[in-house]
Amino acid sequence: MRGYRVLLTWEAIYDVTDIAEYIEETFGEERADRFTNDIEQEIEKLGYTGAALPRTQFFYRGYSIHKKPYPPSIIFYILLEERGEIHVLRVLREEQEQMHVFGADQEYTYPRDSGYSK
Repeated sequence: MRGYRVLLTWEAIYDVTDIAEYIEETFGEERADRFTNDIEQEIEKLGYTGAALPRTQFFYRGYSIHKKPYPPSIIFYILLEERGEIHVLRVLREEQEQMHVFGADQEYTYPRDSGYSK
């Protein structure tokens, strides 16, 4: 099985932080820490399972956006086969309006140390 390098956008990082803060406020710090650790592991697994997961009807820069449900959230990413990379674009709560988030003019940003260049 081929492994892909997994990169996260700033938007995905902020999404996970926001969800963890909500969980902490609602259910406590221990539950939020468990969510953060678990979702980090799920994102890492995309390097091996990402190509097999379903696509959405959304596109980013000509790439189909895939999704991986991880309640209470969904991980959205693109697969760049030619580069051997998976780019996690967003991690949204299930009830968020996805059509609005994945508008045609959306641009995603990457941490400097990610090694990604357009």
